[in-house]
Amino acid sequence: MALHAWSISYCDYTRSDGFIPLGAWPTKLQRGVKELNAGRLWEGAEGGYQLHDYTDYNRSRAQIEAEQASTTRRVGRHRNGVRNGVGNGVTAPVSNAVTLARADVPRSRSTKYDAAVAVNSGPSLAREAAAAAAASLENLPDEVRDRLSRPPIDARAHG
Repeated sequence: MALHAWSISYCDYTRSDGFIPLGAWPTKLQRGVKELNAGRLWEGAEGGYQLHDYTDYNRSRAQIEAEQASTTRRVGRHRNGVRNGVGNGVTAPVSNAVTLARADVPRSRSTKYDAAVAVNSGPSLAREAAAAAAASLENLPDEVRDRLSRPPIDARAHG
């Protein structure tokens, strides 16, 4: 029933703990009010209706506010530099083979730009970095290692 689905959404949005004031529902769904009341999904209450067992299956206003307060405290601690001691399991920075191919390749603040630095530093450096990467990645298929060992494609030469 459309009105019942609407009523659950309404109660969650307004945090009314299952209370629906008289006339709050869309007029197109008016005929469903009698059916929901007769089926005991809605129970008559002063000034409107109460959804039967709403808080048994949905969060109450108090639960929502407690969760929000907890989240606000946790986010505030995080923003102030207090950590909870739970990590993501990564113990050291992760790098890639292109970065490690030459020690003199300038390192950026983020490893996602390291390959671009190697490629943009010149064709010979990019070729050496690609060859070192290909040699260190033995699990790659032969055709991939072969392509990595060749010079990069220069788009300007083919353009």
